Amino acid sequence: MEKKRAASGVPGAVDTSGEPITLSERNGFEIYPMPMFATLAVADVAAVAHWYVQALGFGIVFQMPAVNGQPSLVHLRRRKYQDLLLTLAHAGAVGQAPTSLTLSLQTEDVDALAAQARAADSVGVSAIEGPIDTPWNTRDLRVTDPAGHRLVFTSLQVNPDPKQVERWNRLFNATGKTT
Repeated sequence: MEKKRAASGVPGAVDTSGEPITLSERNGFEIYPMPMFATLAVADVAAVAHWYVQALGFGIVFQMPAVNGQPSLVHLRRRKYQDLLLTLAHAGAVGQAPTSLTLSLQTEDVDALAAQARAADSVGVSAIEGPIDTPWNTRDLRVTDPAGHRLVFTSLQVNPDPKQVERWNRLFNATGKTT
């Protein structure tokens, strides 16, 4: 695929579809300018990273050298644009409740992910809820990681409720939008 360069050089460079260019590869993952990622501060970076790998199928893209026995940063990725950076929480921040922010990530098979997550050892305050069918025709798996951060993995319902589909169509059509 032909690559376009931004006027300022490599930073911001995109391919012909507007996607960030691939700069290299590491541990089987493409390295590209990440348009969005979350940084989660945790007390035990190694244990939380291991939980994300085992419970949710994330892979480790990169790990910074250890400081006092803990990696100072672990870059995790489940799929393209589903990047998490785990960093070591400051001593005074350990034990504080995480933010009320919930991260939502798309997945193809929420039921298989739920089974994988339930098969992993529970660590810290980790919890798995669902999957549940929502009124907006998604199937959601709600996950709390060992440090208390909340994530929702969502997929389209395979057999959506026809009444809900009709309701949403009427709502969108009433606002001038189409489905």
